[in-house]
Amino acid sequence: MHFAAQTHVDNSFGNSFEFTKNNIYGTHVLLEACKLMKDQVKRFIHVSTDEVYGETDEDAVVGNHEASQLLPTNPYSATKAGAEMLVMAYGRSYGLPVITTRGNNVYGPNQFPEKLIPKFILLAMMGKPLPIHGDGSNVRSYLYCEDVAEAFEVVLHMGEVGHVYNIGTKKERRVIDVASDICNLFGLNPEEQIKFVENRPFNDQRYYLDDQKLKNLGWCERTNWEEGLRKTMEWYRANPDFWGDVSGALLPHPRMLMFPGMEKSYDPRTMSTDDGTSATDQQTEIVVPAPPPASANNGSLLKLKKETLLEFAFEPKKKAY
Repeated sequence: MHFAAQTHVDNSFGNSFEFTKNNIYGTHVLLEACKLMKDQVKRFIHVSTDEVYGETDEDAVVGNHEASQLLPTNPYSATKAGAEMLVMAYGRSYGLPVITTRGNNVYGPNQFPEKLIPKFILLAMMGKPLPIHGDGSNVRSYLYCEDVAEAFEVVLHMGEVGHVYNIGTKKERRVIDVASDICNLFGLNPEEQIKFVENRPFNDQRYYLDDQKLKNLGWCERTNWEEGLRKTMEWYRANPDFWGDVSGALLPHPRMLMFPGMEKSYDPRTMSTDDGTSATDQQTEIVVPAPPPASANNGSLLKLKKETLLEFAFEPKKKAY
């Protein structure tokens, strides 16, 4: 099962080359390795995302099915769609026994706090504001981790080679409602605790899946939202230091999108952004400099603060010139 990927959408806006390298090139490496050992590979389960379908219409009553067109809208989902194309090609060209899954958002114990639910839980535990991108009206579907694990087991043993399976739920929630539910679990006033911050460059309004194909194999969602959220909250309260120092992951925009010739800084105290050249110690910044004259010796293509220089053309030891 191929779970490995860069998955945080916010990071992909400011660090897209890393997503291309990890999600597409990394998948390509695995496929090549499996091709060399094809006789020993019984299944290659490629774990993708519902985001490859792009945004679902707000009034749609039928979700995206497995044959729906792929229309990714952000760098993360574009790299996942690209990886899917490689998986499909290796299945066709070399006969690898590939199966692809596309799932809704997963949550539960042990999840790294860059994701919405653990981030909000940890912030609520510290009594800090819960930052919501835009107006919080974006709708997401959340599946508890144990239900998703059961779905993968079904796909592994009963899925048909060459097919795609959606892992989804019909239970949707607005982001602002997720934040309110977490506030209520901690006895906090949502109106006082929730803070609205600058939206992503593009934020899909909704993802909605048709998961009937997987249900036909016998899978069903077992954990309701209230039970799953309670279990998740209890785990983080019992293990607050499991991930160590995660202050960087708790920022509203862990990696801000930078425009040519411009730096944007984020002040975690005021939860606002402004244009300037200084940065707080708590905020990771990526700056894309304005293109130099053609005659100039370019030097490095990207100037990074608190980040490793992005490898050029995906060659780890090659500098960018």
